[in-house]
Amino acid sequence: MSDEKKKKVKEDFRSSLTDAYKSFDAELDETKEKDKQKKQEILEEGIERIEKKSTKELGSSKILALKILDIRQKAGMTQTMGTAGKVKTPILFGKDEFKQKLVRELLVIGTEELADIGSAITIANLVDYFKETRTNWKIRTGDLLEVLKIMEKKEVIPKRVDIGDDEVLIRFKPIEMSPDIQQVLRLSTGLPFLTVQKIASHLGWSIERAQSTLTMMSKMEIAVLDEETGNYYFPGVSEIY
Repeated sequence: MSDEKKKKVKEDFRSSLTDAYKSFDAELDETKEKDKQKKQEILEEGIERIEKKSTKELGSSKILALKILDIRQKAGMTQTMGTAGKVKTPILFGKDEFKQKLVRELLVIGTEELADIGSAITIANLVDYFKETRTNWKIRTGDLLEVLKIMEKKEVIPKRVDIGDDEVLIRFKPIEMSPDIQQVLRLSTGLPFLTVQKIASHLGWSIERAQSTLTMMSKMEIAVLDEETGNYYFPGVSEIY
């Protein structure tokens, strides 16, 4: 065999060997990723199992509850106990794990914890609620605002609604925001409650129009009626949290 042929055989062998290593590395990375996902699934299932078995203990021991919350945070899970695997989180920030976890946490808050108030809340109240219920998180208001903006841009949540006085309403599920509903929300901003009569008087509406709007808002769970007093409360807008 000539020197040139020997050289070519060596080059072909090296090329094949390089390709084989690349293929092996790719398979190894894929296996590691699958293992990582499997370990995460096992971890989440284990934590969820502990919570189900220790419901009473967690409720009576603040130290134990905080320990579980700390484990959840380190495992990349939401800090709301009993929600493992229930909230599907879209990938919006790639390798930025902190913001990706924040997306999940906000979705848990909006779709589960705020469900009884229609999954709608002002940004100011949302920031306060997050900081009060997620004390283990070291977070800036700017991080929350940035993530919410991206969630809107990527259509993970509906667009915010301007309700006046520099207040905006964040929605975690689609709500038909008619002009009448928006006017009532603007009027309710900063007030503890409203009545049918007060709405009719302030907005120049008939009693029937005010009642119809409030009834619709109650069905959407963004207004709550106190049947004894006739007062309507707006938990997502009023300064309750």
